[in-house]
Amino acid sequence: MGKADGLSDGMSLPQGERMWCSRCQSDEHLVLHSIDSVHAHNIGLLVAVSYTCADCGLAQSHFTPLREVASKLNTKENLEGLIVFEDSYLHCGDPMVPIPVEVRRSITAKPVGAEELVLLDVRLGTKVLQCMDCGFRLELPA
Repeated sequence: MGKADGLSDGMSLPQGERMWCSRCQSDEHLVLHSIDSVHAHNIGLLVAVSYTCADCGLAQSHFTPLREVASKLNTKENLEGLIVFEDSYLHCGDPMVPIPVEVRRSITAKPVGAEELVLLDVRLGTKVLQCMDCGFRLELPA
């Protein structure tokens, strides 16, 4: 998607498109994956969306009016799986919450010049989010 923050580079603002599966000619089976804000302007607030059609599998990304996304979010049937909304993550239609967890990972690596693989104990800075409805957890870099 192109620049959507302003007109300083001479580019025109993006135009919103309806969320629609062009293959199925329907909006009934769309599964939302992400929503990012786009600068507001005279035709209304636009957001960048990505989604797939659960019926045929067609994946799409484009700008769309916020009201279009809001209408999809108001029906829980389009909220399968994980949705990224800017810096927030939604699962089962609700925001996921951080939980305190220390994550330790073991990594097998062959150091430069070594003959054998070595098991390394590595601590990664991560955060864990949990869906309070179903218990689904997501581990992200901190």
